Amino acid sequence: MNDNATGRAALVGTLGYLVACLLFGLNLPLSAALLQHFDPFWVSPLRYAVSALLLGALIGVTAGLRQLRSPIPLWRVAVLSLCVAGFLVLYNLGLYRTHPMTVAAVSAGSPVYVAVVSRLMVGARLERGFWGATVLTLVGAGIAIWGQARAGIGSARPFSLGGGEVLVVLGICSWTAYSILAQRWFEPGTPQLRRTFLTTLGALPWLLFFWACARLLGLAGPPNLHPGPVPLAQLLVAAVFCTGLATVAWNVGVNRLGIQSGGLWQNTVPVFAVLLSMLLFGVSPLAEQLIGGAVVLAGVLYMQWQRVRG
Repeated sequence: MNDNATGRAALVGTLGYLVACLLFGLNLPLSAALLQHFDPFWVSPLRYAVSALLLGALIGVTAGLRQLRSPIPLWRVAVLSLCVAGFLVLYNLGLYRTHPMTVAAVSAGSPVYVAVVSRLMVGARLERGFWGATVLTLVGAGIAIWGQARAGIGSARPFSLGGGEVLVVLGICSWTAYSILAQRWFEPGTPQLRRTFLTTLGALPWLLFFWACARLLGLAGPPNLHPGPVPLAQLLVAAVFCTGLATVAWNVGVNRLGIQSGGLWQNTVPVFAVLLSMLLFGVSPLAEQLIGGAVVLAGVLYMQWQRVRG
């Protein structure tokens, strides 16, 4: 690949990760609002049903209905979809059993989890500048989490271990496995939109199965089949942008820059969540969140700079 092609790939990948993490950041305040009206196990299949319809319509209009068929064996689509559904279920269960700040602290280790999974699955070596960037993102995330924990002193729910930390890590590993396999199991020329549609559609049966299990175990309440206009609008925005288009953008980033960069970009999600909450929901950020966010972004940019140097 020549220098111009490499530069274009880096630019497209960076834009992909930027858009994905911005939308994932928007997802955090939107999800908090949605969970006031929907059970966490029920809202996921609703979002993925809307997202699958949107992505399928885009493929039908731009490439033709034949492109809705899978170009790879269906068992591979099922495994990829299980990884997606597994991430959602494991992460929700982790949140259910653990203090949110503890989840944030555990999630800050995403670059390390991603590197380990990449090494085990494909024998990937660490990219240039990885450890320096990882230290910066961990320090930045730690500053933001410490500030939030300090502000929450005296709350009803203490900042402590709750047993769901392992589930959160497994959820991140499941998403990492999906990100890697979605690029390896399809032919190189398969559009990211098509890959995302097939795995989004395939995740629906898994999510409904997990919801039914949660319902039987008493973890999920009865489904809300008659939401009001405001939660319905929030559901549509979350499904279209934060689920469908965000995952397409994420897969573009993985394809162009690799999953190790994605692990670092994941730590920008809380940063964008704070900024978007401030702009759209009138939430005032803490000084530690702003400082920590700046350090996290510095870590991501450091690795991008090392990639360009290399």
